Amino acid sequence: MYRFLIFIIFFLSSLLIAQNVRVEDYQVAVSRAQNLIADGTWNWAQQGDQVTSNNANGSLTMKTFFSSLPTAWFINLDAVAGKNFSDYSHNINLSSSFRKYVWNDRDLFASGRLTLSHANFYKQVESRLTVGFGYGRYINATSLAKAVRIEDHLIREKIISEYLSKEVMVSVANIIEREQEYKDTYGNTSYETFWFDDIEREIKKSDEVSSDGIGSIGILRMRQVLFNINERVNDRYYGWDVVAGILFPLSTRDKSPAGNPNLSVTAEYSYPINWNMQINTSLISSTPIDSGFFKTFDVSTKLDFIYELSNRINFVANYQLVSNKVVENDKFILDHYLNASFLYYLENNVYFIFSSGFAKQGSAPRSLRTTVGIQYNLL
Repeated sequence: MYRFLIFIIFFLSSLLIAQNVRVEDYQVAVSRAQNLIADGTWNWAQQGDQVTSNNANGSLTMKTFFSSLPTAWFINLDAVAGKNFSDYSHNINLSSSFRKYVWNDRDLFASGRLTLSHANFYKQVESRLTVGFGYGRYINATSLAKAVRIEDHLIREKIISEYLSKEVMVSVANIIEREQEYKDTYGNTSYETFWFDDIEREIKKSDEVSSDGIGSIGILRMRQVLFNINERVNDRYYGWDVVAGILFPLSTRDKSPAGNPNLSVTAEYSYPINWNMQINTSLISSTPIDSGFFKTFDVSTKLDFIYELSNRINFVANYQLVSNKVVENDKFILDHYLNASFLYYLENNVYFIFSSGFAKQGSAPRSLRTTVGIQYNLL
């Protein structure tokens, strides 16, 4: 009990660190993000002359978005493939959406979304188009998170005496965000000198830098953070949006008639609890616009939690609830998916992963799994 109380006190104190900048302070006209992650596992076992296990699984996840008033677009890809002896399987989901904001200073927008999916047992690609209106905005604050990580290093090395002001931190983050601009101006081989000089110049404006200046140790710590050397800063997003529209089924997985349009409502919310923790939530729901209106519906909710235990170790947990209701039996079918993972950053965007998962689909028996593997962040 005593150790548990110490842990709670330590946990709560981490939320109250006297940082001078908050994630909401990062307001940018252009926000972008791109992630491409691949991981895989292979299991092989033999007893005597007989192979008892030969299965492999791999996944590819891509998330990218770009927001520059008055437009924004998003592309998400989730692909999973596997084999068990000679049996192969796959499941691919691709969605792309485009937004046009009605006013540059307001968050109301018109939206279009195309969703494609295919699995090994589909007869054709399943496709759906959704058009509607929404409200909200997302901002990628990863550059500010990197500035905060650099600040932590500089304080630990006694290069700066206090936390930097909000204005200095936001200016440093804006310079970090403009890396591609420096590459275009000075070239891939020379831009780093000018980029780092401008970051150092902003930090010195705070008057918190020691008399020796940032020096070689400070530059080394900056390189570690900015180029993912020995550590990696997870993406940080904040914002929310709600979209309501009409979903038009274009094609079905079994080549049956596409059916009537659906009323669709989606919502997303992301927020860093502090500079070590991030939560992401989403809701997707639809109901047909016919006699089954609100009698038949599909609802999917998802919650992600990311905790940076250290510069190298991350804890990631996610929970997904899928609910379906049909007119025929007037019952809810609930699917639960829970997964928890520890990721150890090795080097060059490569992680060692230990993951455990739980799944309960309707009345089917629950399933448990444990996986050890390698994850590679391509972008």
